[in-house]
Amino acid sequence: MSSKMEEELGTLLDGGAVPLPDTFDVAPQSPQPLKLRHNVCYIVMGILLNDQNEVLMMQEAKPECRGSWYLPAGRLERGETLVDGLCREVIEETGLLCQPRTLLVVEERGAYWVRFVFLAQATGGVLKSSSLADKESLQALWWDTVSPLPLRCRDVLRLIKLALDYHRLPSHPSILPLLCPSPFLVLRLLLVCTSSGVMQILQSSAAPAHLPTIVCTRYGSSILAPLESLLQDPPDSYGILGVQHQGGDNADGACFNIMGVFNGSVPPVVRTEGLSWAPVVDEGLKARLEETLKKNVLLPLYS
Repeated sequence: MSSKMEEELGTLLDGGAVPLPDTFDVAPQSPQPLKLRHNVCYIVMGILLNDQNEVLMMQEAKPECRGSWYLPAGRLERGETLVDGLCREVIEETGLLCQPRTLLVVEERGAYWVRFVFLAQATGGVLKSSSLADKESLQALWWDTVSPLPLRCRDVLRLIKLALDYHRLPSHPSILPLLCPSPFLVLRLLLVCTSSGVMQILQSSAAPAHLPTIVCTRYGSSILAPLESLLQDPPDSYGILGVQHQGGDNADGACFNIMGVFNGSVPPVVRTEGLSWAPVVDEGLKARLEETLKKNVLLPLYS
């Protein structure tokens, strides 16, 4: 394993961003850059809790769901970072300023629709009352999650539970998007297999060796679909180690640093040329990887 790849691994394990290479290990023949409101939609959603573990909700103003309640959320605008979009949506729909604590989960329906769900805390502002109703929302309130409330969609209930569980006992360290441009939606794969006491990592054999990078096609059923073509067997478990996004011209894409684990007696067969398994020789790096796997500190990805 090259020193450059060891440096790359160390940066990712520290929660840092690694710029994408000029060429990718797997990509469509003519990948088209992503452009918000054109061929990709990012949703930002905020879950804010108060000291009584009540959750901030907003009442919908849109005609098709007017009067129902939902978590503050909306589409990312051109040129926005994910955090900027979150803060804008929360203040527009609830009247409150906020500061994100961490991403809770990323949900995807292929490369064309991705929702970033944040746990955040209120830092100021005034709770929106019905007298301030506008096209963004009718009003906002703190909900105890028990009292009857007509919800726009019940998908928020599992997300609220996830937030309450994380608030009581964090399941991963704070993970916030890192500013790093990408024209495409990219997976950077940190795939680990430990068999017979030997830890191995999938690497690209392109010089210098690095972690594999895959450009996701927006026509796939899931952004994880390329894994099926790369390897004979899927990871036994996986999650997000970090998210990279910047936004703006030729940078509306995102990079998900995915960590996956294989528990078999031998590494799965690699179906793609240019990728191979390499042993981790550095004992310090091996210990860090083992600790990361042991703590299971990865962000969930719902497909």
